[in-house]
Amino acid sequence: MKVKKLTALALALAMMFALVACATSDQPTPTSGSSSSDPTPAANNPGEDAPAPPPPAEKKTVYVLVKVLGNQYWSVVEAGARKAGEDLGCNVVIIGTAAESEVEKQVALLQDAVSAKADAIVIAPLDRKAMAAPVSEQFKSNIPMILIDSSVDTEDYSAAYLTDNIAAGRLAAETMLAKLKAIGTPEDKEGVIAVTIGSTGSQAIIDRDDGFKEYWDANAPATWKVLWDEIKVNDGDTQKAVTFGQDFITAYPNLIGLFAPNNGSTVGFVKALEESGRTDITMVGFDFSAEMEAIVRNSDYNVATILQRQYFMGYDGVAKALEIANGGTVTEKVVDTGVMVVDNANVDSQEVQNIVNGG
Repeated sequence: MKVKKLTALALALAMMFALVACATSDQPTPTSGSSSSDPTPAANNPGEDAPAPPPPAEKKTVYVLVKVLGNQYWSVVEAGARKAGEDLGCNVVIIGTAAESEVEKQVALLQDAVSAKADAIVIAPLDRKAMAAPVSEQFKSNIPMILIDSSVDTEDYSAAYLTDNIAAGRLAAETMLAKLKAIGTPEDKEGVIAVTIGSTGSQAIIDRDDGFKEYWDANAPATWKVLWDEIKVNDGDTQKAVTFGQDFITAYPNLIGLFAPNNGSTVGFVKALEESGRTDITMVGFDFSAEMEAIVRNSDYNVATILQRQYFMGYDGVAKALEIANGGTVTEKVVDTGVMVVDNANVDSQEVQNIVNGG
């Protein structure tokens, strides 16, 4: 009898558990924002168990590697890059070397930017050959790489914002010839033109010299010679450029011209020219430093500068870097940012002032 009672009790319990299980499985499963005790959707009860809003998207970070920090030319590039960051809502980190000869330092800075998880990198390569492999390596690792000012010996980069430096060199030579002839420099007497450069590895400088030589050889009187075999390399050191300018002026009584294909060299030659007081020597340089502006405005001197749009290199470089980092594409890989001649006649024109001031 006890066994029959136990069996009946076990069956009763089993039936009870089955009924409970069925009742449980028939209940609706709670979803996010609702509860089993309150089936009303959270969307109809604002503030009550509403889903948290998504966190704001983090700003992307673009690293900008200029050639020489603190240099007047590169300060303008920096200003353009920073303005792009403000306008477009991205973080801009600017780094650079102390001299144009510090190629290994630039390689290390590039690696630092990658280690810092830069979303994109804008770089002005110090050396076309030495920087080719580092730039290519990062590009192949899917980091957008934007070149500004100078190119490298590889096609492994996203886009480039540069001066057409060969054309700029031709324009510099054309300007030099026109100014020499305008002051009546004798074409039947031997005259020499001296050159100092910031770096032997800069593709921008190489191209400007090549463009200058091409135009000069085709158009200059045979008696006017450029001292290509005596080019002085100043490594971006303005004081070295001053000394080289003084040396040229002292060593060559028949010096009729000075050519400087980059900003630091130009500043050095300007100072050497002013210290010597030689208003009979024609000079053509690059960029618009305070020193160049002052001598351009002094009508006693026969000088001109090739004005680049480096502000826009910085601005457009960051803008394109951000665009690619956000999934955009490139329709024009190499963009010529353009140049113009500035001298005493047009220094106050609206066009020049717009370029100088980033307008």
